Amino acid sequence: MLTSAEQGSIMRQLSDLESGSSRQWYWLEIAQKYPASIVNKKTKLVSIALRCLGINACAAILRRFGIKGLNLYHAASQQFWALAQHKSNDALLFSGCVLALLLGFNRLPASQQLAAWVVGLGGATWQLIRTIRQFTPPVLPESDEERLPGAEASLGLQGMLLAAGVSPAVSAALVKGITQDPAGFLAPLLANLPSLAPDSQPSRAQQIALSTTPWLLIGILSSWLIGLLPAFWGGGLVLFLMLAAGWGIHRSVKPIGLLAISWLACGLLARLTHYI
Repeated sequence: MLTSAEQGSIMRQLSDLESGSSRQWYWLEIAQKYPASIVNKKTKLVSIALRCLGINACAAILRRFGIKGLNLYHAASQQFWALAQHKSNDALLFSGCVLALLLGFNRLPASQQLAAWVVGLGGATWQLIRTIRQFTPPVLPESDEERLPGAEASLGLQGMLLAAGVSPAVSAALVKGITQDPAGFLAPLLANLPSLAPDSQPSRAQQIALSTTPWLLIGILSSWLIGLLPAFWGGGLVLFLMLAAGWGIHRSVKPIGLLAISWLACGLLARLTHYI
């Protein structure tokens, strides 16, 4: 858990990252009751993670640290991790099938290492091209700046609510409520200020990273591990570790069973060629 000062510091960092949108004031309102910001190793690490990975990637972890108000990013966080799970599973399935085929054909470790590099680089390149071609920018509603006073020009979240046509009494109650109970007052706040909701779709950079990284990591680590051990044991260890990674991703028996059955089928089919 984080101290109150650390939580307030992270909330103000979130506000800075959301600069120019109504979410900037959302975080400033919540952070008002927290002590002044402090800078230490924890807040620095969180700042680096937020800037490199994005709020949607870090929301689930920050929620465990006691940061309030992150329910606003629930849909975006789910979309991010669902995409990460899907892309990682694709890389595990295909890479494992290729390795199982090579083991079934009794190929030398050098051939297995070469295949790991080819599959890793080829898969990453394919995913990069595919993501760039298929990415469609989100259709955003009319921006805050067009309908409401800009976040920098307004008098806070209440000013934006007033500009959106919300009565002074309701806007004051919403701002007070979001400060005291962000989770309880989020729904009515979104109903009165829909532009507060962040885009749930991962950014183009995030989609590219999630699509290519699993292929590259599997290729590099597989090639390295295969070269450390004798022919069969290196490939077997890689498959075991890939299965463990799949369990870490899914935490469910069914998808892990499908991975194992697919790899086993490829290996057995390759072995059958010795008897045909």
